[in-house]
Amino acid sequence: MGKYRYDIGLGTKYMFGTELEFFGAYLIEVCAALKCKELPYRFALNHKSRGFTKYDEWYVDIDSTVTNKENNEFLGGEISSRILTDKKKIWLELKEVCDALKEVNAYCNENCGNHVRINLAPIKNERYFFEALSKLVALFEKEFRLFYMGDEYFIRSISFEKARSISYHLLNYINNVDFKDPNFLYTFRHNGITLFTRNDGINLQDYDNKKFIEIRYPNGTIKEKTIQNNINFSLKLVDAIDREVFDLERLSSLIDKEKDDLLSYSLFSDNSFQNFEFIVNSIATSTEDRDDFVDQYERVLRTRPKQ
Repeated sequence: MGKYRYDIGLGTKYMFGTELEFFGAYLIEVCAALKCKELPYRFALNHKSRGFTKYDEWYVDIDSTVTNKENNEFLGGEISSRILTDKKKIWLELKEVCDALKEVNAYCNENCGNHVRINLAPIKNERYFFEALSKLVALFEKEFRLFYMGDEYFIRSISFEKARSISYHLLNYINNVDFKDPNFLYTFRHNGITLFTRNDGINLQDYDNKKFIEIRYPNGTIKEKTIQNNINFSLKLVDAIDREVFDLERLSSLIDKEKDDLLSYSLFSDNSFQNFEFIVNSIATSTEDRDDFVDQYERVLRTRPKQ
């Protein structure tokens, strides 16, 4: 695993956030550990439904998929980050949060995820962005899912409910969506089946009002390097699309070919390192990016059970 970085080369262009779901530690213990590190935090029960919108602190909260109540205390939960940017101070804070979780013996079980949220306000060409994004997901979601497993090959128990695959459905219709139509945002999300919801691997339900995209694929982890890789990969994918590095006609042509294989489509089989290499070479902006992304992908592949 590569070194933890304090600069990924994006500066303050994008605001982003992350959620760290964990088990094995009481929330009262987590709060005490964060307090000892003098981190800005708040225990905010059900903060997402209570209107906390500043996100100028790290929120410790319960999560329905991981929290139990034992000894009249909450065991397991999530930490939602404050608004982050690519600054050394921010990466130091993230590492300290992970250290705090390790100090109280938190760990990730089969239900835990690590979500990444990005503010897309800086995007220049909305039509290009969503056409490229949807076609990349249609073609390469298998590689995305494998990379975002993070520490090892593991199919999260609730990923089919909370981070569903959408590539099969996209392959069926995305080439027929007219992205020049004023209503293209609605059309490509609602085409027989509603996609890009809070139950899918990529969530756009908060885009219309808040300009957020949420990447829900990643498995849970409290390893700061893996979390950084998940964030960095997500940001560099968004930034590469914003820089319009992808040939839309080529993506459409690849989709037409891929549709011929839909009958034999399998979500976790036939991962292609060549496909992942294409994505990495398209989005990476440094040697460190390439090494980090390929290292994580290969680590997951090495731990995949033999078929």
